[in-house]
Amino acid sequence: MDKAGMSLILQDGVATLALDLPHPKNAFRAEDAQRLSTMLDEAVAASARCLVLRGKPDCFCAGWDIAAIRPGQDDPVTTITEIVAPLCNKLQVLPIPTLSAVAGPALGFGFGLALSCDMCVAEEDALFGSPFRTIGMVPDTGTHFFLRERLGTARASELIFTGRLLTGAEAASLGLINAAVARGELDEAITRLAGAIASGPTQAFRLSKEILRAGGDLDAVMAHEARQLQAAFATADLQEGLRAFKERRKPIFQGR
Repeated sequence: MDKAGMSLILQDGVATLALDLPHPKNAFRAEDAQRLSTMLDEAVAASARCLVLRGKPDCFCAGWDIAAIRPGQDDPVTTITEIVAPLCNKLQVLPIPTLSAVAGPALGFGFGLALSCDMCVAEEDALFGSPFRTIGMVPDTGTHFFLRERLGTARASELIFTGRLLTGAEAASLGLINAAVARGELDEAITRLAGAIASGPTQAFRLSKEILRAGGDLDAVMAHEARQLQAAFATADLQEGLRAFKERRKPIFQGR
């Protein structure tokens, strides 16, 4: 763990980035977001094939540090456009799959951070949401986008206007996150999932992430798929996959 309260461990292709910040409930400040962005780059530079973002055993991240907010002095536009948005975008376009492992609260900024990852697994009693209505603020960190895209406008409106929080079990049942597991089973579940992904064809996953990120109608997606498939043909993993298929064995992908 470094002085900023973050650690990065690489094992078997999986980079685990753990948050243990000095602020209450793992709350973020601008310098923490900037450090996290740097560590994402470090994970990629270390040839990680999958990244897991996790918080403390009882708290993923309860949001931005309210004690550091100065109404009338801070410029929210600058904070969002220069710090928050670039970090969330980096998670979404990182050239490797990203997973968030959530125990306890993932609120406000922490909510957006967890959902900016490609996949999210949480304990059943984790808490998700942006209860900004209680302090007169507008949810940020992509909250409107994630809720609208995954739950629809009506449900997004309900959660934003009421400030209601979802448990991990509720979030999974609604399709907001991928899965919810019993308390104490998160480590095993995320280790198994991350390990399976890290052993896969990393470059093919990168190409698929770009397709999903780009969106578009059916014709646009199929055209993008064709271009990405052409790129996949140049990878060593595709050649290994074809060999393994012909030899009736499990492929051993190297992520190249």
